[in-house]
Amino acid sequence: MTVLVMQADAVFWDSLVFGGIDDVDVETVTAAFGTVDVVARGRATGAVRPDCGCFSRRVHDSCRRRLRDLPLGGQSVVIRLRVRRFICGAGDCPRRTFAEPFARLTTPYARFTTRLNHVLERIGLAIAGRAGARLAAQLGFGAGRMTLLRRVMALPDPLFSTPRVLGVDDFAIRRGQTYSTVLTCGETHRVVDVLPTREARPLAAWLTTHPGVEIICRDRAGAYAEGARLGAPDALQVADRFHLWQGLGRAVEICVAARRECLQAPPTKPTSVDTPPDGSGLAVPDPGGRRAERKKTAHAIVHELLAQGHSRRAIARHLGWGLNTVLRYARSALAGHPPRQPAPTQQARSLQALPGTAVHRRRHERHPPAPRTARRERPGHLPDGPCLHRHPARRPAAGAASAADGTAGDRLAHPPPCGPE
Repeated sequence: MTVLVMQADAVFWDSLVFGGIDDVDVETVTAAFGTVDVVARGRATGAVRPDCGCFSRRVHDSCRRRLRDLPLGGQSVVIRLRVRRFICGAGDCPRRTFAEPFARLTTPYARFTTRLNHVLERIGLAIAGRAGARLAAQLGFGAGRMTLLRRVMALPDPLFSTPRVLGVDDFAIRRGQTYSTVLTCGETHRVVDVLPTREARPLAAWLTTHPGVEIICRDRAGAYAEGARLGAPDALQVADRFHLWQGLGRAVEICVAARRECLQAPPTKPTSVDTPPDGSGLAVPDPGGRRAERKKTAHAIVHELLAQGHSRRAIARHLGWGLNTVLRYARSALAGHPPRQPAPTQQARSLQALPGTAVHRRRHERHPPAPRTARRERPGHLPDGPCLHRHPARRPAAGAASAADGTAGDRLAHPPPCGPE
C-alpha cells in the first residue's frame, strides 16, 4: 500500500482545486488507490446568518462533509471539507445555530460540488439514464443512472414565450384507452406544453391564456378544430405534411378496399384469385399481409357462427365485437373483402387477439350453443338471439339430491336453459 501525502504549496492547490473560490483553504492532500483526498476548511473568521443577516464569530461545533469533485489527472477527487456551526446572537432568531455556508463550492446537504453537478446535468440532458451512467464511468465520475435522472428532474422547467406557429397533436399514454395532447413550437420544434386530454376545452383554455398564436398546425380531429376556433378565432388552421399524407393514404385504402372487385390480377404474375359475388367472371386478387389474414380469420368466424344458426347480435355479444363490425363481415361474401373498411377503433384492433377459427370450432364442438328454433320454448330466454357462453356452466354433482327436482338422474336428464354441456 502506497500513500502519498503531498505537502506542496497551499497556493498551488488553492488555484488548482479551488480556482475562483476565495473562502476555502487547503490543509493537506493525500493520493491513494486512484483517489485524491483534499482536506480543506473555511477561511473566514465568521459567517452571516442567511435568515436574519446577523454576523457571528462564536463557533458552536464543527463537522466534516465529503464532496466529490471533477477528476484530476485521471484520478477521482474527494474534498473533505470542515464545516463550522456558529451561534446566532439575535434574540428573536428562531434558530440558535447555523452552518457555515459555502455557496460557491456546493449547496446544503449535497454530496457533489457545484461544478460536478453541472457536468452531470449536461450528461443527463444529453443521453439520460443508462447510457449517461456508462459515459460518466468512463470519464471518472462514477454516477449512476438514477443520479443523472434526479439531476435532470431537479432542473426548473424552461421558460418559453407563446409560439407564433403552434403544433397540436395527440399521443397515447396507454394505447386505446388514455390519450393526451402535446403542443409544440412549429419554428423551433420544441415541446411547449402537454394537456391532460385531447378534448376541445383544454386546448381552448390554453389558447385563451396564451394569446399571440397566428398559425395552428393540427390533425383532422374535430375536437382540435373546435378548440382552436374557440381559443384563437383569428388564427389560421393548417395541416402539416405528415397528416396530409396520412389522410390521403387512409382514404385511398378505404376506396380501394370497397371496390376491390373492380381490380384484375396482372397476367404475368400468377396469384390466388377469388370469384366476385356478382358472377361477372372478373378475377379479384387475394390480398396479402397480416391485416388481410386477420380479416380472413374474422370473416371465417362470423360466417361459421352464422351457419350454425346464431343471430348476428348473439355473435357480437359472444365475440365481444361491435354489432356493426359483425354486420360488415356478415354482408361480405368474400373473405378479406368487406364492403367498407372500418376506422381503427378499439373493437377493430381486438381482431388481432383472435385465436383462430380452429379454436372456436373446438370450443363450440365441446359446448355447442342452443339451436335458434327452440329459443322461445325455454323460460327466461332473451328475445334477441340464442345464448352463447364464454365458459361452460358447471354440471351439478351426480350424488346431490333436491326436493324440487327429484333424483340426480332426473336433473342430469334436463340440460340448463342455455344449452346442454
